[in-house]
Amino acid sequence: MTTLSLVYKDKDATDTNITTRKTYLLGVSELYVEPGYNVREIDQTHVEEFRDAFIAGEHIPPLAVQVTEQGIKIIDGHHRYYGALLAQEAGHEIRLECKDFVGSEADRIAFMVTSSQGRALEPLERAAAYQRMMNQGWEPAEIAKKVKRSVADVDHHLQLLTVGDGLIAMVKTGEVAATTAVAMVREHGAKAEIVAKTQLEKAKASGKKKLTRAAAMPQISAAKARRLVELLANAEVFPHGEGSALELIPEIENEVNQILAEFAQLAGESRPSHEVPEAELEAKLPLLRGDMLAESGLAVLACAVAAFGDKEAYSYAESKYAHTWAADGIENPEFLAIPADTIAKAVSFKKQHSVRESIAAWVANNYQDDPALNEVTERFVTVASEDDMPLEEMLALMDRIDRKSGYNIRELRFAINNQRAQVCIPGIREGE
Repeated sequence: MTTLSLVYKDKDATDTNITTRKTYLLGVSELYVEPGYNVREIDQTHVEEFRDAFIAGEHIPPLAVQVTEQGIKIIDGHHRYYGALLAQEAGHEIRLECKDFVGSEADRIAFMVTSSQGRALEPLERAAAYQRMMNQGWEPAEIAKKVKRSVADVDHHLQLLTVGDGLIAMVKTGEVAATTAVAMVREHGAKAEIVAKTQLEKAKASGKKKLTRAAAMPQISAAKARRLVELLANAEVFPHGEGSALELIPEIENEVNQILAEFAQLAGESRPSHEVPEAELEAKLPLLRGDMLAESGLAVLACAVAAFGDKEAYSYAESKYAHTWAADGIENPEFLAIPADTIAKAVSFKKQHSVRESIAAWVANNYQDDPALNEVTERFVTVASEDDMPLEEMLALMDRIDRKSGYNIRELRFAINNQRAQVCIPGIREGE
C-alpha cells in the first residue's frame, strides 16, 4: 500500500507538490503550562474526554508548543495535556505529538482563539483574549482580521470587560447573556448592575433561571410609542435657557406622564407622579414672585428664576414647569432634561437667597426699628458674597464688629476682614 511517505520520497518523479511539516513525540513530563496563559478556563469534563481518548488509542491532534528558557511551553492543547496526565495516572504510557508554533505573542493568542481543537470560547474568555492582543499593540480591525471575526464583534467583547464586576459575575454564572450585559450598560449606565439584579430577582420569582434581554430591557408597545409622539408633536416650543422646552396643556401632560410612568414601571424604576388630578386642573398656581416663595417655597422660586429669569410675575406654564422641576429634584432631576448651566443657576439662587434670609434676620435683630434696615442688609449681603464666605463664618464675624460699620460698605468690609484675620472661629476656621 502506498503511503504519503513513499509519495514524498518519489516527489521528483511525480507531479506532486507535497511538503512535510515535522511533529515530535514528547513525554508528558517534558511539557509545562504557564499559569494564566491559556485563554480558555479548564473544563474538567473536556479533560476527561481526552483522557478516555488517549486510553482508547484514538487519534489526538498535535499540540502547538514553544521552546523557552523554562522548557517546552504549551501554546495550544491544554485540555489534551491535562487529559494525558490523567491517562498516565491511570497507568498508561503516553507520549504527546507536538509541533513548533512560529509567530509573535499576538499570533499565539490569535491561534488559541481560532483553534478548532479546543472547546468553544466563552464570551469573557474571548474578550480577555482580545484585550491581550490589544495590549500587544493590535488595533480592533487588525484583531478582527486575525481571528476571522468582525470589528463589531471585537468591539462588543472589549466592551464586555467594562460592564463592572457585578454584571461580569452574572455573565460567568450564565444568569445574564454577555450581549444583554453590554446592552444594559448602554441603556442604564452606572445603574445597570442594580437594574439587572432587580430584574433577575423578578425573573427567578416567576420560575426562570436567567434574565432574558426582553425581561432586562422591557419595551413599551409600538402603539403607545406612536401615541407619545403624537402628543409631543402638538406641543408648543418656547425658549428655555440656552435651549428650548415643550409646553403641554394639562390634559395632554397627564396622558404623556401616564405613558412615561407605564414605561418606568416596565423598567422596574420609580417615577414621581406629576399627573394633575382633574379637580386641580383649574386650580391657580402661584404666579407672583412673592406668592411663589410664600406658598411653594424657595426651591420652586429658584427653578422659576433659573429657567425664566428673576421677575415679579410668571405665566401659568412657567410656574407649572418650576413646580414640576422642583418636585423632580433641583440638582439631579431624573425625568426632566435640564441644561447643566440652568441647574447651576437654580442652585446658586437658592444658596444666595438662604444667605440673604439669614443675614436679614440677623440685621433685623441687631438694627431694630432702624429706617435704613434694607440698606444695611444689602451691605452685609454684598460683603458676604465678595469672598464667597461660608454663612456660619460670616454670622460669627458679624457678632464681633461694631454695629456702626454697617452703615458704610468700606468700613463694614474693613471690620469683617480685620476680624477674619485676627479671630479663629471655632469649628469653622480651625488651624488658620
